[in-house]
Amino acid sequence: MYFIKVCSVLGVVTAASAVFLCLPLQAHAQVQVSDDAAVVENQTKFFEQFRFHMNAAKIAGGDQAFRWDADIGGDVDLIDYGQGRVNFLANMETILGEEFRAFDPNQNNYTLDGFASIRLGASEVAATFHHVSRHFSDRPKSRPIDWNMIGLQFLHRQDVGRVRTDFGARGFVTVQRSFVDYENEVGGHGRVRFQLTDRTALLVNGEAVSVGVDGSIFGRQRLFGGRLESGVRFTGDGLALELFTALERRIDADAIRRETRTWVLFGFRLLSLD
Repeated sequence: MYFIKVCSVLGVVTAASAVFLCLPLQAHAQVQVSDDAAVVENQTKFFEQFRFHMNAAKIAGGDQAFRWDADIGGDVDLIDYGQGRVNFLANMETILGEEFRAFDPNQNNYTLDGFASIRLGASEVAATFHHVSRHFSDRPKSRPIDWNMIGLQFLHRQDVGRVRTDFGARGFVTVQRSFVDYENEVGGHGRVRFQLTDRTALLVNGEAVSVGVDGSIFGRQRLFGGRLESGVRFTGDGLALELFTALERRIDADAIRRETRTWVLFGFRLLSLD
């Protein structure tokens, strides 16, 4: 009120001068806020994102050694440095059959991955270390079965309207192996989620992998595997539930017999929200 009274006394010229004097101050304030936001955006962050998953699926088409497939694991962004991140992933897979009892765990497969990435817009390129070790449950094991690989990954995520797409490709070479003949791995995956409502969505997921081998060890040639999956997703307040059906061709499903198996799975998956 006081400012209005002053303007009325001093007249239109004084009021206009006050307005023009205020404009540079306002512009400076806007620039200052933007600079502060950019500083916050570029700050290094620790343990900012964590993603969890747990799933179980009934195997149709397997023998007595393959009746159920279960996974539990997660990954965490250890460091996010703005232009990229350092990520660590751990997963444990358990295969259950019915050779000795109704639910008979016979294999445990452990995966440990670590990568450091560079962001390119909505994409990432990541230098990756990949480790897998395979173990038997309630069964003798005379030698280790494991391998280490290093290579590159490309990851991309995009949201367009109701559709979210995730695509990735990888290329690894083996740097250490025990009782396997794997020399390299090339693969890719794609995931498409179509949002029906705020809490429900349709899913289509696919994955393909090709593994190069040393033919002098077991007399084999390059191996091919993959998985095609469809389902529905329900989003809750703290977790998401996915129900899915999948067709899978798995390389070396049995660690000793080294046989590629094809089967159908029906299962569920619990996930942290993204």
